[in-house]
Amino acid sequence: MHRRRWARRILTLLLCPLLPVAGAAELRVQGLFEGRALFAMDGERFMLRDGQTGPQGVHLLRATSEAALVEYEGQRRELTLERGRFGGVYQRTDAELRIPPDARGGYIVRGLISGQTVTFVVDTGATLVTLSDAEARRLNLRPAGGVEVAVETASGIVTGRRILLDRVQVGGLALDRVEAVVLPGESPATALLGMSFLGRVDMQKEGSLLVLRAR
Repeated sequence: MHRRRWARRILTLLLCPLLPVAGAAELRVQGLFEGRALFAMDGERFMLRDGQTGPQGVHLLRATSEAALVEYEGQRRELTLERGRFGGVYQRTDAELRIPPDARGGYIVRGLISGQTVTFVVDTGATLVTLSDAEARRLNLRPAGGVEVAVETASGIVTGRRILLDRVQVGGLALDRVEAVVLPGESPATALLGMSFLGRVDMQKEGSLLVLRAR
């Protein structure tokens, strides 16, 4: 697996036991317009314009009168209207998330921390989910109350704060009480999905795809 140059090994910490995953959700496109689209999910309807992110991290990349290009739960799909009824269904499943590699061969997935959208780099070299202090502030987390831990980074040993996240979700895989570490400053620029999450799901390569499955 490709590894980014930034922080790698975090000093060994205890992991939490596996907890149940979340239920499935279905996203439908109900209306298509130039630059915007109308969606329905879990009984809720919402309109998004190009570039906007809506409920549960639904991100509209581009809409035309014929199709909507959507990024949702780490994957991209082009949704269209089916003739005579609501269509363009994007279905996530509890059991599995298939992540394609990016241009560098790494694996990037959009997810949620306590209901707020986060972009993760999948990093098996990180013991814990790892966030910068800047990202933690954006998510309204309070690392000051966490336990101080020594963290080895590419720049040397720094002092981070170990905290407990209420819920981390990627695709249909959602875990409660996930340990994380918050590092001072703005690095890592992208949150690391470390082994405090990955160690509680099954993970394998299928060709170029990285597949995560519930245990």
